[in-house]
Amino acid sequence: MSAPTKKQLASRHLRRLRTMREQMLNMSRQWEDLDQFCVNELEDLAAKVEEVAVGLCDDEPAKGML
Repeated sequence: MSAPTKKQLASRHLRRLRTMREQMLNMSRQWEDLDQFCVNELEDLAAKVEEVAVGLCDDEPAKGML
């Protein structure tokens, strides 16, 4: 079995990072009425994850960005 190409690897990681981002946003919603600091931290982390995901795919347009 050959190693994945850069494009294949970036695509896989992009999907995984976007899944993580959605999980962080779900966690943030759970904190909504309890602790605004946690909401902000989780939303900031989700935004950073999206930045990293987009950075992995230099030649692909950003889809579903916040």
